[in-house]
Amino acid sequence: MEWATTIFPIESRVEPSDFVERIWRTHSVAADSMISVAVPHWQIVVVKQADRPASMLVRGPETAASIVGIPRDAEFLGIELKIGTFIPDLAPDTLVDIGKELASTSPSRVQLAGSSWEIPNFENAADFMRHLARADVLVRDPIVDQTLSRKPVEVTERSVQRRFLRATGLSYGMVRQIERAERTAALLMAGTSILDAVDIAGYSDQAHMTRSLRRFLGKTPGSLTRS
Repeated sequence: MEWATTIFPIESRVEPSDFVERIWRTHSVAADSMISVAVPHWQIVVVKQADRPASMLVRGPETAASIVGIPRDAEFLGIELKIGTFIPDLAPDTLVDIGKELASTSPSRVQLAGSSWEIPNFENAADFMRHLARADVLVRDPIVDQTLSRKPVEVTERSVQRRFLRATGLSYGMVRQIERAERTAALLMAGTSILDAVDIAGYSDQAHMTRSLRRFLGKTPGSLTRS
């Protein structure tokens, strides 16, 4: 789930890691719902509420913006994985647009890939991810990043598509569409005009861009420009 910074006060840090993009934490606010935008990567999210044990879930990629409810009086820890990073024990195609809550083995531990793991916090989350990587619970397919960066790869196009599906649960084309919407939003919020953003992002026309932003971000070009 991509938490909106306009709703949640987020503290985050970027990790020097081959597997983790960033680690963040926040807490719920007095709002009933928020927009969760489309993202092509996986996330691990820990939810803590005072009246119940902590829960930990793995979310796969999201292919469209959606309205989600906000739990009351909750603290959240998020570990955003680099695109192409995944957990082989959890089939990526079964996590598209949904999350899987991991089974608890105690109030502070969960079951993953046949082992019991302590639920991480903001301070030790990076160490937790390194332990997963060393145990081969967490892996990353370099072909995904190389392809997105337009670097040459020594595999066929069919192999690229197969590896995208295996690592992300999405096709290469879907990942590119989501990333283009993200870049376009950044352009509009930085002051680029709508017509210029159409050209820069490579949309066929303004209507094409509007449909894309509504689908993936739940926003119109005008609302992004005003923000």
